[in-house]
Amino acid sequence: MTLTRLGMAGALAATLGFGGCASMSSTPGRAPQTWTLVTSPAIPAAAGQVKVSAQKNGNTSLKVEVEHLAPPASINQDASTYVVWLRPTAGFPQNIGVLNINDKREGKLQTQTPFKSFEVTVTAEMTPYATAPSPDRVMTAQVVVPT
Repeated sequence: MTLTRLGMAGALAATLGFGGCASMSSTPGRAPQTWTLVTSPAIPAAAGQVKVSAQKNGNTSLKVEVEHLAPPASINQDASTYVVWLRPTAGFPQNIGVLNINDKREGKLQTQTPFKSFEVTVTAEMTPYATAPSPDRVMTAQVVVPT
């Protein structure tokens, strides 16, 4: 009887262990994973997150959401927009789009990337067509999508 209980306990532990491993994998259709954007002291009230999820085509779906973000001119008087940058682990920053801020000081940007490990940075820029990030970093997060 003791062996039966130990056998059942072992089987249950193994099942839970394998289930935990399976939930760590990044499979298409799985719930998004979320990283918190670290804010600059220049905008202490701002908050944001990066949500990623694996897609069937091998890409990573990426969604940046922010709230309580002050107008870009409050960071740099010449800035007129916020640009989101993606810098792969072994690469240069890429302008992936503008983070449009509404009247409630909320903004969203959604896109896809082939990368699985990258840094997301939000900067205050003079133009949405910036080719390199300004030193006016307002938010950042390091993202690693488990494979």
